[in-house]
Amino acid sequence: MANSIKEVSYGIILQEYLILFVLGVVTVLAGLLVQLFIVAVNVIDWLKRRSITGGDQIITSIGISRIFYHTAVLLALFSSFYSTKIPEIVFLLIDLTKNGSAIASLWLSTLLFIFFYFKISTFHNVFFLRLKAIISQRVTYLIIGSVLLSFGCTAVYHYTLPKSLFRNSTQDAISYYRQLRATSHIVSLLFVFPLLVFLITSLLLIILLGFHMSRMNNHGNMTSSTDTYHRIMKFTFLSFLICAVYIIIALVQKYVIFLNSIWLLVAMNIFPVLHSVLLIYVAMKLRNQFFRIVYCRTE
Repeated sequence: MANSIKEVSYGIILQEYLILFVLGVVTVLAGLLVQLFIVAVNVIDWLKRRSITGGDQIITSIGISRIFYHTAVLLALFSSFYSTKIPEIVFLLIDLTKNGSAIASLWLSTLLFIFFYFKISTFHNVFFLRLKAIISQRVTYLIIGSVLLSFGCTAVYHYTLPKSLFRNSTQDAISYYRQLRATSHIVSLLFVFPLLVFLITSLLLIILLGFHMSRMNNHGNMTSSTDTYHRIMKFTFLSFLICAVYIIIALVQKYVIFLNSIWLLVAMNIFPVLHSVLLIYVAMKLRNQFFRIVYCRTE
């Protein structure tokens, strides 16, 4: 009787695990398709010698970073079946790529908001104008710096991790878990800090857009760019909400250890997918190209 109950419980757990695994793979593959679309549109324009704006460069960089992230997540999902056969260095590289590309994606998304902020703002302060010119002219360097910072911080975190889980004594095991808990705070800062900057910049952009649009309404100066402002405001507000949910999930993953890790991985993987879908919505070039594909139209 006890054995049959155990078998039923094991079967239910296995069924739930497989459902979550399939859901995770589907989410990752959907994310890869979205990111590949974003990158392909801009790369094709670059190959055709068409003009690529600073915003296009940042959006393409976000797409590339998320391709690495989704690929690492997919490898992590499949490697869970062969954990005893895969060398530890492989898991380390997968984890480094996953965390580094996730943080890079957050910094690049923040950079995109900053770029939008300076592009839309109409302040005429000398310092502000100088800063606006620097950001507009140094987009490539800012992208490279964001990526290097993200992977550099992630590499430092992995270097400080305890090297082995298997200890010869209880005292060594306690020391290991203390080290692991201390280093977990480092990765929390690595994620939380760019997320907070992301939230702050998106909030500033929402305030600026609202102020700018109310001023246009008061003066009856509605232009063709009004629709663009509306799209950017929706994009920023929804990104703000998605980011807030992402922070909650990240905190749950850190402090609520009894939840299924694959469920959390799936939930965290939804954030870049939804944000990239919003990028397609807000970028006119991506949106037009998407509708061409949907309606099977050619130029």
